[in-house]
Amino acid sequence: MNDSNKKVNNIRRSSFLWALVWALLRPLSRALPESRRLWPLAFLLVLLAGCSSAPVEPVAVVPPEPLVVKPAEPKPRPVPDDYPVAPFPGDSLYELLVAEVAGYRSRYDVALDKYMDAVVETRDPGVAARATRLALYLKKYDQALVTALIWADVDPENIDARRHAVDLLLRAGELEPAIGHMEAVKQLGGLASFDVFAFRAANLAPEQRAAVLAAITEMLERYPGDEQLLFSQAVLLEHSGRLPEALAIVEELLTVSEKPNVIVLKTSILDAMQRQDEAIVYLSGVVSVAQPNRRLQLILARMLFEKGDLEAAKVQYSNILNVSPNDGDVLFALSLIALEQGDDLQAQDHLERMVRWNRRTGEAHYYLGGIAERRSDTAAALQEYSQAGEGYEFIPAQARIASLLAGEGRWEEARVHLSNLRAQKPQHRQQLIYIEAQLLADRGQEQEALDFLDEILQQEPENVALLYYRAMTGQRFGRLDILESDLSRVIELDPDNADALNALGYTLTDQTDRHEEALELIEKALTIKPDEAAFLDSMGWVQYRLNNYEKALTYLRRALELFLNDEIAAHLGEVLWVTGDRVEANQVWEKGLEAAPESEILKDVIQRFRVDQGDL
Repeated sequence: MNDSNKKVNNIRRSSFLWALVWALLRPLSRALPESRRLWPLAFLLVLLAGCSSAPVEPVAVVPPEPLVVKPAEPKPRPVPDDYPVAPFPGDSLYELLVAEVAGYRSRYDVALDKYMDAVVETRDPGVAARATRLALYLKKYDQALVTALIWADVDPENIDARRHAVDLLLRAGELEPAIGHMEAVKQLGGLASFDVFAFRAANLAPEQRAAVLAAITEMLERYPGDEQLLFSQAVLLEHSGRLPEALAIVEELLTVSEKPNVIVLKTSILDAMQRQDEAIVYLSGVVSVAQPNRRLQLILARMLFEKGDLEAAKVQYSNILNVSPNDGDVLFALSLIALEQGDDLQAQDHLERMVRWNRRTGEAHYYLGGIAERRSDTAAALQEYSQAGEGYEFIPAQARIASLLAGEGRWEEARVHLSNLRAQKPQHRQQLIYIEAQLLADRGQEQEALDFLDEILQQEPENVALLYYRAMTGQRFGRLDILESDLSRVIELDPDNADALNALGYTLTDQTDRHEEALELIEKALTIKPDEAAFLDSMGWVQYRLNNYEKALTYLRRALELFLNDEIAAHLGEVLWVTGDRVEANQVWEKGLEAAPESEILKDVIQRFRVDQGDL
C-alpha cells in the first residue's frame, strides 16, 4: 500500500471514531446544564487531536467565496423551565458511556450491568426505560422488574412503564402490586386486562389469594360495572370456596352478555357445588344453537363422559368431529368411548384415522396394539406397541411387548428388549427395571427376579426406590428376611421415609410378635403423614394385637372413613366381632364386599368368624 493510500485510511479511521464518539456524547450533552454542555466538545477535540497525530501531508486549502449573511431575527432566549434537565451524579455519565460502547460491541451483559448501576444511582426515566428493554431482550426478568418499577415510579404517567411493571410483576407472581399498575394503565387510557388475575388465581397461596381478592373488591368500588373485575372477583371467590357468592356474580355477568369464559365459570361453580346435572342441562341449552362454541361443546362432552352417559357424550363429540374431521383429541375421545362400549371395530376406525392424520399417533398405536392383542394377533400387537410414543403410553407399551414375548416362550428376547431400552432410554431406566422384575415374578420365577434385582442393586446399593421394590418382592415370596433387611436399609438412608416405616411396622405386626417395635415404627410414620388411611389401619391393627381394642377401633374407623378398602374393612370387622359387636362387624364386611366383591381378605375373615363359629 503506498503512502498516499495509508494517509487516506488514517483520515477515514479518524473521521469514523470522531463520528462514533460524537454520536454517543451528543445525546448525553443535551441532558446537562448549559454551564456543562461544552465539556463533551472539549472531550471530542482531545480525542480528535489524539486520532490526528499520524503525520499527514499538507493539503492545499482553497478559501471559500465570501458569503453574504443576512442578520437573523433575534429569538427569545430559552429559560431553564423550557428544558428541564438534571446533572447525572458522580460517575454515572461515564457508566452510561461504557454501557453504550458495550452495547455497540454486542457486550450486552456488560451494558446491562452498567445500566443497572446508572438506573439505581440516577433514577432517570430514560435510562430506566433503556435498561428495562435491554433486560427484557436478554430475558433477565428479575433485573427488568427492578428497572421497570423505578421507571414507573419516576414517570408515573408513562403507559409503557406501567405495562412493563404489570407484565413483570405477574411473571414474578406478585399479583397484588400488579393490580395498582393495571389500574394506572386503565386511567391512562390503555387496555386494562383485569381478567388476567383470574387466570392466575389457581396457583396462589390462600393468603395471597385473599390479598388479591381484597384489592379487586376495593377497585370495584371505583369501577362498579367493570366486567373483567367482576369476573376476576368471581374466580377468586370460587377458588376460596365461597361458591354461592361466586355464582351470584356470574349470574349478574350473564345478564349483560354470555361470554364463553363466564359460561365456563358458571359450569365449574355448579360442578364444585355437586350440581353436575344442573350444569349439564345448562350447557346443553347453550350449545344447542346453530354454531355452538367448540370449547363449550368439549366441556359438555367431557362432563357427560365422566357421568357415564357415553351415548350423549358420543353425540357431542360426533357433532364436533363433523366440523373438524381431523381433530385428534375428538377422535381419541370417540375411540375411548367405543372401547368402553366394547366396540373394537369403531375404536379401530377412529384410531387409524388418528394415525393417518398424524394426530396423537403414539397413543393411537398403543390402543391399536391392545385391539390386536384381544384378537390374538400377537405379531400385529407387537408392531403397534413398538410404535407407541414417548408419553404416558411408553412404559405400558414396553410392558406389553415383554409380556407377549414371554408368553410365547421368547424369554431371552423379552429380557434383551428391556435391557436395550434401559441403555437407550436412561430417563425410563428404573421403570424398565420394575417391568423386568415384575415379569419374572408374575411367572413364578422367584429366584430369577431376586437375582436380577440383586445384580442391579450391586451397581446402585443406595437406590432407595429399588431397595423398597426388592423388599416388596421379598414379601410377595414370603421372604421376611429380605423385606426387613431392605426396609431397614431404606430407613437408614432415608429416616423420614414414611412408607418404609409403615410397611416394616405393619409386617412386624402382622407376621411376628414384635408388636412394641412395630408400634414405634408406625407412630413415626403417622407423625409424617397423619391422615394416611393405610398408616391409620396399621396403627389400628397393632393396637388390636396389643389388646388395646378401643384405640384399635378409633384408628380403624377413621381409616375406613378416609378410604373404603377391603383390607381395612376386614380389620375393623374383626375387631368389632372380637369385642362383641357382631351386627356392626357384619355391616362393615358387607360394605367392604360391595366395594370389592372378589376380595380374598374379606372372604377369609368372614370364613374364620362367621362359618367357623356357626354364625351365618
